[in-house]
Amino acid sequence: MSELEMPTVITAISSSETEGFIAGTLFAQGWSVVFRAIDWTSLERFISANQDVAKGALLLFASDLPGISKEKVASITPQLRQTIGFSTGKHQKSEFIDLYEVPQSVTDLVTLVRGFVRAPLLRGLNTPQRAPRKARVVAVGSAGSYTGCTMLAMNLAMELSILEKSTLLIEGNYRAPSIAAYLAMRNINSDAQWKSIAPHLSLVEINQDHAGEINEFMDRAAAEFECIIVDLGSISGLSNRLTDRRWTSTMTTWCCDQGDELMIVSRADQLGAHRLAQVVELLQNTSVRAGLSFVMNMKSPGKRGESEQAKFLSCTTPLKPIRVRSIAKDSRAIMAAEDEHATLVETNVRSNARRSIANLARELES
Repeated sequence: MSELEMPTVITAISSSETEGFIAGTLFAQGWSVVFRAIDWTSLERFISANQDVAKGALLLFASDLPGISKEKVASITPQLRQTIGFSTGKHQKSEFIDLYEVPQSVTDLVTLVRGFVRAPLLRGLNTPQRAPRKARVVAVGSAGSYTGCTMLAMNLAMELSILEKSTLLIEGNYRAPSIAAYLAMRNINSDAQWKSIAPHLSLVEINQDHAGEINEFMDRAAAEFECIIVDLGSISGLSNRLTDRRWTSTMTTWCCDQGDELMIVSRADQLGAHRLAQVVELLQNTSVRAGLSFVMNMKSPGKRGESEQAKFLSCTTPLKPIRVRSIAKDSRAIMAAEDEHATLVETNVRSNARRSIANLARELES
């Protein structure tokens, strides 16, 4: 099975309420629930008759299943891709030492199962929880191409630093890193953990070494800074990336599971609206813990801009975002900043784009 392919699921849970919640949630997230066992005998019979299906399947079982035992689970585990066990109410059998409590929310369940798909040998014994921290983590992702995602991330980080918030800007776009090119910088990653590039502002580019210990790295960053802005680049295919085991997906996965906000940037034109609609449809079937927000970039002036704004709001409102903002089209100011390899506040402090981003930074600060 490809590591990018969504796994199939087998459930073996007696409690109809628990089984319905788990099977229904995973089905809604795009997993295919191929069998729902009501006892151990029916589970064994299905696996024996469908060995090819079982090899690629995730078994979610509970201690209340009639006829289940630790030895029986161990005997069929080699025939499955992975197993996840849950304890249910009065049926918390002491012979099972690695059972999980049934998650109480859709997001917790999906996060737990995704974690097994990505790295089954690295899971703890409890549903992963967002670690307490002083830092606010905002990931900026692009709904399509040429949306200005990197421009927004850089300028947002700069505006927060001007507000005297210690800020870390993270280049998390492994596939097409852009920040170093925009700022004409080299050797971002030196012996230090991050590089200071302005008062209250530091920069780091995530590489494969960081990805191998992303939780520890982000814990150190969160202890050091008040604000962390992550440039993720394109978030197309997000649901597959959240179950991807490759190192290139670790930053996206961490931000969706542990970040405070996933800020999605789209263009205001017709193609931008189309790409945004695709991302919104994907997000309606993909649970993430981070709060969702949307920014429409390059909004046109006048009535055309009003029409763009109306379509934008109509598309994003069903997801109940924590904020929805727009940035007016300001090509002259953007091009001047690019030519100077600088941020907007350094080249045109009064530009419309700069003022919009400064207002957004003040919202994040409050």
